[in-house]
Amino acid sequence: MGERRRARSRSGYRHGRRLRQARRGVVAVVGTLLALLVFFALFGIFLTQYVPLWMEENENAFSNQVQVSLATLKSGVDDQYTLGGIPGYSVPFTMSSQSVPLITQPTVATLSYLNGCPDGFYASNGTPVRIGSCDFLRLAYNTATGAAGSQTHNFNQTSPTNYLEISLPDRYYVPLDYYFEGDAVTGAQTSGHGWMVAPPPLNVTKTSSNLTVQSSFVTLLGNTSSYTSQGTKDVTSHFLSTTNVTSVHRFLSTTGAARTFNLTVTVGVHDLCGWYNFLYNETEHAFGSTSTTLWKLTASGSSGSVALPPVLSNCQLSITNTFDLELQVFNVNYAVTTIAQAQLTFNAGGL
Repeated sequence: MGERRRARSRSGYRHGRRLRQARRGVVAVVGTLLALLVFFALFGIFLTQYVPLWMEENENAFSNQVQVSLATLKSGVDDQYTLGGIPGYSVPFTMSSQSVPLITQPTVATLSYLNGCPDGFYASNGTPVRIGSCDFLRLAYNTATGAAGSQTHNFNQTSPTNYLEISLPDRYYVPLDYYFEGDAVTGAQTSGHGWMVAPPPLNVTKTSSNLTVQSSFVTLLGNTSSYTSQGTKDVTSHFLSTTNVTSVHRFLSTTGAARTFNLTVTVGVHDLCGWYNFLYNETEHAFGSTSTTLWKLTASGSSGSVALPPVLSNCQLSITNTFDLELQVFNVNYAVTTIAQAQLTFNAGGL
């Protein structure tokens, strides 16, 4: 009997020991699972909340870098045709945003230098054969024929131009396209909203007895190219030519006095909203009036006339095709326009 009790006692002791070890194992497993749950919860918050904010800041900073590079390139082109002594000017373009290490990939941009008018040249009246598919610039000084003996020397020039585009396919920020066209830098969202980043040299000055218009007419030439990669890519502007066109002695009366004339600036561009806002504000500020008897701003696209919005902040138009935007200023006393040509190329290297 005594031996059985001792055996049962030993057996019971061994059973209690295994039970306590099992409980400790369960506690360890539960603790590990809870720790993992806490880790994955915090990691999930990091992925869904912090990473998008981080990448949004990275892509926003990347967009600002692109704007600075484009504005610097435009400034260099302006210095070239103004000073006439800088044969080449290079600007590095950062091609990708920062990333979150081990979590997200950087956003890579596409830099393209494209033919503005792939569908041919123009009709006899100086307009593109296919409206809505051509980047071009047109400048005209003209007036009705005066009395016998008066002098009328109209000026009318239309030129196709290439354009530089950089596309940012942002995943966390708003996808953007930037254009360097017509001596201006514009930005456009994929929804169609556009704005002027760096305006062209256009100055309309109106006094009580004098109306003056100063403008530029810059044509970009060169072979087309496209580049998509991380690192940087240098874009070089090569100065080709420049000349100034003025209205002096173009429009004279029979007595030799200067007559007023009409000035027309027409641009075929991708970012209609950015150009419209700039031209409208510049001209309306000079005249203090929206009267179409003093100046007129119209637009057309591949589907015909475009109704320009009366409220500038509501400009939400498609940027799929180009648009022809025409500004007419009537009864101008004096005008001067700088006509220049530059060639853009991508350097062979890149980091």
